[in-house]
Amino acid sequence: MKLLRMLIIILFLQFPGMLLDAQLISVRSEVSTDSMMIGDQILFNLHVESAPDVTFQLPVIGDTLNRSFEVLFPVSSDTTIQDGKRMVDQSYIITSFEQGIQYIPAQKVAFTTGEVMDTALSMPVPVNIRSPVVDTSQQIKPIKPPINTPLSFREVLPWGLMGMGLWLVGTLIMALVWMYRQHKRGGEIFAVKPQEPAHVIAFRQLDRLKEAKLWEKGDVKQFYTRLTDITRQYMERQYGFPAMEQTTEEILDSFKRTNTEDLLLDEILKE
Repeated sequence: MKLLRMLIIILFLQFPGMLLDAQLISVRSEVSTDSMMIGDQILFNLHVESAPDVTFQLPVIGDTLNRSFEVLFPVSSDTTIQDGKRMVDQSYIITSFEQGIQYIPAQKVAFTTGEVMDTALSMPVPVNIRSPVVDTSQQIKPIKPPINTPLSFREVLPWGLMGMGLWLVGTLIMALVWMYRQHKRGGEIFAVKPQEPAHVIAFRQLDRLKEAKLWEKGDVKQFYTRLTDITRQYMERQYGFPAMEQTTEEILDSFKRTNTEDLLLDEILKE
């Protein structure tokens, strides 16, 4: 009898919320499985039920539950009212890298009802953490190298189209910026460089031909060939008919139809 009384006193001192307020609030820890391979992930759920007039504070769960269990990320948090009771569920994905039977610690939920402030606890949850079984009778093999998987055209196509689209957009933006700056400066966007008069080009080419002094080098044929080309190019620029592609008779007919005198042609004919 003395031993039984001592146990009752110990329970009363350690778990007053469970003995006096069992009907007011209950806390329960659950896992999706009680056995897992080391490094695997399981679901941990904290379930709290309380009377409507009970106010409670859930524990703050960080990145670990204890030294054996790591919290990867929260999954859900849900609150419902059923049969006059408020039920709260919080779920987390957890993992462990400690071999053997590991315990998820009891979760403390502080609650208040009227003038009474107390703490309710969940029961610790054991989880068996298994390590991979290694067959020592087999020879240890090297780690396999990465598999060579060449890119297919279907995989490259979206990236190529995206790169081409970015290039086109960048080119368009640069062109618009350049046109805007040209317009702001007051100049023409597409300015056309004025062409030199036909006779100016012809005289410059004649000067170069004269400086070459081909007749002194014995290249008389090349001299007359270049002279003929200069004359034909002048006629083509000045009068607009294709002198470079016409015969001499066709050039004379075209030239006569223009009915125009030209000083440069007269000088060439005189020479």
